[in-house]
Amino acid sequence: MYLTRLEIQGFKSFAKKTVFEFEETSNHDKTAKSISSIVRPNGSGKSNVADAIRWVLGEQSLKLIRCKKSDDVIFHGSHSKARQGFAEVSLHFDNSDKKLPVDFTEVMIARRVYRDGETEYLLNKKRVRLFDILMLAAKANFGQKSYSIVGQGMVDHIINISAFERKEFFDEATGVKQYQIKRDQAVNRLKRSRDNLTQTNQILQELEPRLRLLTRQIKKLEKRKEIEVELRDLQLRYYGHSWNKFQKEKKGYEENFAIKDEIKKDLDLRLNELQVTLAEYARQESRKDVFNNLQKEFNKLVAEKNDLLKDGSVLKGKMSLEYVKVGKQNLSWLQDKKEEIEKRMGEVKESLNNLEIKISHKDNSLKEDEERLRKLQEEIIVLENNYNAVKEDLANIKNGDRVNFALEAVKAVLRQKNYIKGVYGTVGQLAKVDEMYEAALATAVGGRVNSVVVKDESVAVKCISYLKENRLNPVTFLPLNKIKTYGNNREMDRILAENGAIGMAVNLIAFDPKYKKVYDHILGNTVVVDNVENAKEIGVSRERMVTLEGDILEKNGAIRGGYQKKGYLRWRSLDEDKSLLNQEQKLKEIAILEERMGDRRKEKEDLINNINELRIDLQVSEAKNKGLTNEWVGLEKEKTKIVSEIEENEISPEDQDKYLISLNKKKKELDKKVVELDNQIFEIRNKIDKFNLDEEKKKELVFKKQDEMQSVQMKLNEINNGISELKISLARVNTKREELEREALHELKEVDLDKISLDEVINVDQLWFEISKLKGNLEQIGGIDPEIIEEHKEVTERYQFLNEQSKDLEKAINDLEKIVVELDVIITKQFNKSFKIINKAFDQYFQKIFIGGKAKLELVQKDDNGKQQRLFDDDGEEARLLPEEKSKLVNTGIEIMVAPPNKKINNIAVLSGGERTMTSLALICAIISSNPSPFIVMDEVDAALDESNSEKFGAILQELSYHSQFVVITHNRVIMHVADALYGIAMGDDGVSKTLSLSLKEAKETAKK
Repeated sequence: MYLTRLEIQGFKSFAKKTVFEFEETSNHDKTAKSISSIVRPNGSGKSNVADAIRWVLGEQSLKLIRCKKSDDVIFHGSHSKARQGFAEVSLHFDNSDKKLPVDFTEVMIARRVYRDGETEYLLNKKRVRLFDILMLAAKANFGQKSYSIVGQGMVDHIINISAFERKEFFDEATGVKQYQIKRDQAVNRLKRSRDNLTQTNQILQELEPRLRLLTRQIKKLEKRKEIEVELRDLQLRYYGHSWNKFQKEKKGYEENFAIKDEIKKDLDLRLNELQVTLAEYARQESRKDVFNNLQKEFNKLVAEKNDLLKDGSVLKGKMSLEYVKVGKQNLSWLQDKKEEIEKRMGEVKESLNNLEIKISHKDNSLKEDEERLRKLQEEIIVLENNYNAVKEDLANIKNGDRVNFALEAVKAVLRQKNYIKGVYGTVGQLAKVDEMYEAALATAVGGRVNSVVVKDESVAVKCISYLKENRLNPVTFLPLNKIKTYGNNREMDRILAENGAIGMAVNLIAFDPKYKKVYDHILGNTVVVDNVENAKEIGVSRERMVTLEGDILEKNGAIRGGYQKKGYLRWRSLDEDKSLLNQEQKLKEIAILEERMGDRRKEKEDLINNINELRIDLQVSEAKNKGLTNEWVGLEKEKTKIVSEIEENEISPEDQDKYLISLNKKKKELDKKVVELDNQIFEIRNKIDKFNLDEEKKKELVFKKQDEMQSVQMKLNEINNGISELKISLARVNTKREELEREALHELKEVDLDKISLDEVINVDQLWFEISKLKGNLEQIGGIDPEIIEEHKEVTERYQFLNEQSKDLEKAINDLEKIVVELDVIITKQFNKSFKIINKAFDQYFQKIFIGGKAKLELVQKDDNGKQQRLFDDDGEEARLLPEEKSKLVNTGIEIMVAPPNKKINNIAVLSGGERTMTSLALICAIISSNPSPFIVMDEVDAALDESNSEKFGAILQELSYHSQFVVITHNRVIMHVADALYGIAMGDDGVSKTLSLSLKEAKETAKK
């Protein structure tokens, strides 16, 4: 560590800013530190440099810096130079070795004073206390009152002062100054603590009699207070028990009422839906005319067929006669047999067709029921999942676990609106959404619904700082001056023209125009469409799209959607989050879900039974179908055989006469018409069968809906009866509660019965008996004076507080006494060790200066009687004193014992002026060599030395420069010769000191050239 620069501005004669640059090492030997010399005639301001250094290091004595008042240090001006408004001096140090205990390699200590008397101390341009400067200097072993700044007056002062005054100088010389500062602080605090303890004890003595008097008075009232407390406790238990009983009843009735009311609403809705469905069935066009038309057509065709069959019978008879004539009687039988088989085949065909229609109808019904069963099972699963989720929510609410910390952080920010200006609200709070678009917009906005809108980024930063200070969850902020928006494009216009596109999302919400940028930023180019199918047709990834049901198609191609619980997707503001639903709402949801699950399970059971019946019917019908099919196959084979026989027995055309040929022709035409009529009858019959089956199915649906409506109506009647009974019970409980509340307020004055929680079992009759007994005891005691109680409380609290203060002060005094003792030990040990070293060095430097002789320092103390005693004997060992003698020694001093060559002198008072100066210099040099300061300023300490002694002193300076850096103010040419740099100071007509520097190394090199 070394002094690199001294800056002076406005201090005494240095009106202008003056800088002294000091070198680190000597020009003669780089292992030694530099010696700088400040020269010029008297009156030029040389000594002002020493005063400036002493002043910046905290000197408070105006006398030592040669001033009468504080503003004398500021340049007063001259006839040609205006006075300065402030004075400032700064010392700059290289602290690479960290000798100054601060974390800086370059340290600047500065002091500034203004004409109004305000003074500032600066450490690296930051304001600090004077104490900080003093402690820093003490730890680095330099200061304004130590041997770091040695003036001509100090040389004489060391010799002339008494031994006990000289001890203060040696405190810094031995390095115990920092401990003495701490000791002085501890002693001052010890003194203040003792004074405070004395005052506290005096007040305690004054309070004790008053406290005893008040205590005696309070004892007379304690009995009444105890009874009142006991009575109030019993009354609280009595009224609390009764109130809680009524509250539980009321809560139970209210919960049941709310649940039944919710179920009633649900049943009303279902009943209305069933009525609408049945009304729709009733409004459908009657199909009786259709059936009549089909029946008429069927009857007409049957009549036509019957007529043809009659004609066929006549024709058949005629042909039979003709066959007899030609001897072909069997041919007539074969044709009859064929017709019989064809008739049976027609019957089987009709039965098969009718059976197939029924099988198809039953198969369709089975598939419909199975599909309904599948959907019903899925619906039951969804209901069960919702039921389990709601029950879990209810359990969490009861346990108090559903705390949304993210929302709590948002609420905390909104509560700061009055303190942090520019907080407007959340995205959900600042806009209104139509119910129709609620699900779509809630999905589009997503988690940003609780983002907080603020005026600008500075407001956001303030809010974030608040969240960090209070350890709250992060919140998203949207500054109006920073958020970016999206503009419409041509592609957007084309999308809005597509089928299913409803409009831009941002145009479907209502908000203050000042927040338009917020919603443009969040919703951007989001389009609302009616459903996901139309969104697909419009084209995935063209733009961001959201459906009315909450499905979302992102522009990057991602699609998200699925089943959403009714009411789940909502435009939720801060207080509408599902996690904060109350217990009553959960109970309502559970009741509705239980009622719906019961209905769906019964419907499932009925549906399963119906499916089983249909499957059995199908199996029976399929068995019949198989039998009829087999019969058809048999008849077809038999018909083929008969046809073959007919063909074999057929009369050849040559043997047929014209009459038979005519009969055969008529027979074929008649058979053809019968076949055509059979086909038409078959089609009409199919239509009639299908019509009957469809009508039967509709009747079943109507009957089913009627049964369902009857069941719902019965449940609704039952619920309405239950609600009526609950209303009556609730009114009765409310009446009892009001009566109990009036009585409780009369007895207990101020009480909140809702805050009384009692779970214990209470005998109400016994409790009322005890209450009556205590009331009688209070009447016997009489009234009390509440002021006595209040006064006793105040006095007691003050006494206890002061008593605690007294104990704390005693403890603090003990601790401070221990600290003082410990510091005394450290100071004594450090002082004694350094004193021996200085004493030895003093003798050495004395002999160098005087070329012989002897010198030593002697440590003495005074006892209480003023008798001086030596602390060390002639051998330098500590004098053996009894402990009680040591305790009496209160003052310590240092005597200087010298004997120049060829002289026997013990008292320095008889020395000549020159000898006294040289003795002082020997002592100062001894101190410097034993406990070197980083830098030393000497102000004309060589003024009394002749040339010979000056040379000795110069040699000593060069020797000591290996320990410390020197700044020497001198007139002596010999001393100038040993300096590494010279600073000349002159004063012009304007009264301002000016400087001129010269490096002797550079001067020598210039001279050699």
